Amino acid sequence: MHRETKLSVMNFEGWVFLPFLRNSFSWVKSLFASSSKNFAKSSLTPFSKYSGCGNDFILIDNRDKIFPIDNEKLIQKCCNRRFGVGADGIILLENSKNADFRMRVFNADGTEAEMCGNGLRCLGQYLKELNIPGDSFHIEVTHKIYSIKVDPSYVNVSLIPPTEIKWNVKVPLEEKIVTLDFLNTGVPHAVIFTENLENIKLASLGPKIRNHPLFASRGTNVNFASLAADGSVHVRTYERGVEQETLACGTGAAAVAIAAAIKYQLKSPITVNTRSGEPLEFHLTIHNGKISDLTMKGPATWIFRGRIKFS
Repeated sequence: MHRETKLSVMNFEGWVFLPFLRNSFSWVKSLFASSSKNFAKSSLTPFSKYSGCGNDFILIDNRDKIFPIDNEKLIQKCCNRRFGVGADGIILLENSKNADFRMRVFNADGTEAEMCGNGLRCLGQYLKELNIPGDSFHIEVTHKIYSIKVDPSYVNVSLIPPTEIKWNVKVPLEEKIVTLDFLNTGVPHAVIFTENLENIKLASLGPKIRNHPLFASRGTNVNFASLAADGSVHVRTYERGVEQETLACGTGAAAVAIAAAIKYQLKSPITVNTRSGEPLEFHLTIHNGKISDLTMKGPATWIFRGRIKFS
């Protein structure tokens, strides 16, 4: 259920001219109430904005191939928080020959991501907004199939175990050598456990690890994590493609949960507290060092919807 009453200006409706974006899209019309009856429907592309633990996305139904995916500048401007809608990325819903639907994810810098855990949960709620029947779906993401189950207050995602794990990797930086664990949970993640999470200067340290030559041209996401007394884990993530700290990263939280389970014997389910304060819950089975039955449970919140006209 969409909770539109959260917005104090929920009855506002109007055109906003964005001259900065006239070479990409010239008009954005945001709807803060649930009714869209006054929208001029011709040449306007609907979008919805969702948040997964503070990781926010613009979702577009692209089953008719309406979105210009090769226009990186357009994606950047859509995600710009001053001159666009504002988001960590854009998620496209597309048709799939191998699953119920296909999800494509574009980072705020215009590059396409291989996977996005928070984005998958948001896509699940978006399917309900589109009145697509059913609660369980199979979603293709970069030639891999993920299953999701949508409930009113959360979305459960069955994740694929890491395709690559390297423990205790030494990363030489100018000021020191950082020891980290590397896990690919759909996208590459570096995980560093620390006792002083709040003192980490992520804005400066994150880019150095993210772009380190050890991770080749693709780079890596960077997660600093700390164990809490209650058995949960706290995490801060510098996200590749957004190029700054984000409030949450689903695949990053998954990497942290796996590393905590193996290195510190945390028992399933493992709660990972994101920077936004909203937790993610991970279930997993570890047998003889092999990971299976990996699932992520967390919220996906509708924020607002609107329409964009591409020029």
